[in-house]
Amino acid sequence: MTITKPDSDIDLMDLAPFIDGTENDLLARLRAAEPLHWNTEPEGPGFWSLTRYSDIIEVVNDPLTFINGEGTQILSRKVEGGTSTVHNTDPPRHGKLRKLVTPHLRAVKISEWHDVIAEAVDDILDSVAEQNEIELVSTVSALLPIRVLGQVLGVPLEDCGLLLDWTNRVVSDDPEFMKGPDEKERAREELFGYFRELTAKRRAEPRNDIISKLVAAEIDGEPLSWEDLAAYYFVLVGAGNETTRNLITGAVLAFDQFPDQWDALVADHSLLRPAIEELLRFVTPIRAMRRTAARDVEWQGTTIREGDKVVLWFQAANRDPEIFEDPDALRIGRSPNDHLGFGWGIHACMGSHLARAEVTTFFQKVLERGIRFRPLEEPDRLHTNQFHAFKRLRVAVETS
Repeated sequence: MTITKPDSDIDLMDLAPFIDGTENDLLARLRAAEPLHWNTEPEGPGFWSLTRYSDIIEVVNDPLTFINGEGTQILSRKVEGGTSTVHNTDPPRHGKLRKLVTPHLRAVKISEWHDVIAEAVDDILDSVAEQNEIELVSTVSALLPIRVLGQVLGVPLEDCGLLLDWTNRVVSDDPEFMKGPDEKERAREELFGYFRELTAKRRAEPRNDIISKLVAAEIDGEPLSWEDLAAYYFVLVGAGNETTRNLITGAVLAFDQFPDQWDALVADHSLLRPAIEELLRFVTPIRAMRRTAARDVEWQGTTIREGDKVVLWFQAANRDPEIFEDPDALRIGRSPNDHLGFGWGIHACMGSHLARAEVTTFFQKVLERGIRFRPLEEPDRLHTNQFHAFKRLRVAVETS
């Protein structure tokens, strides 16, 4: 069967724009001129890209036509491996898996972790307060979510660094973390081996953590298999730290680009909550997620065939001028602000309340202490088009 697909010089598998920070220009070109864009893959079948807000909303609201079960990464199962996670499971099983954890990640439950989050933030800020310069990602942005996530999951504090290492090696093709062609698989196996031992400990001695809840959980009267548990651990570790660490780093860069917005926040701390929502839109820590067409779909005069991959570029949707006035500007008082920073629909981020609580507490304490982080150089970005992720950013630490 011959399928005619549009041609374009834009290749979203070329990581160079994502590394040098010019990807929004490419996404804007697609959104304006080719909102349904066909992209070839060096070692894959190719994929469609959607960049308009309204199109992405239409897809995420039709999970029976555009399914997650074939994978949520652009490269088929590259990150997930053979594991079926709550992210790449479809209804009705998806809902059953999701309900096991969402009650423990609702806003009312996250309030129970307030002291844990506050203590982690205070410790981190205490450690950098007397320094003139720091590397922000390793000393601040990455430490906060990993430390909090470890306690929420039930991982001992001394082992939390392992979670960050596994995430870096699994989610990107960055040469800094790739020690060989099988690095992703090695990282997955290390992660699963660690959590297999922790699972056994929690079966013997349950605690007030998510691993203990999952170990005791059932679906249709049956306990979760090891494969189900491993899949859940995988997605919680990855999703549990990516948003917060990249949002904090991205926020520091955004406020440096729009210093008047930081000054406004310093003058009026009540703007913090809408500021966090605007940062989620402006930074978009999770750039894209994929779906797969479960049937042929006529879309804007083109046929998306059953089995075709469809990539939803949340980052482009969050800059759509049809939805957001002056979308390339940071406006901390923006309202309304129905951004897609946590996705949308049945697969929206389960940990959104935890991420919001972490980032809100962090900046609240930064404001209270009169701290300002000023970038000293361009960030070193992670080699990935999946996350808006950072490896390093040197900043000056100023205190008023």
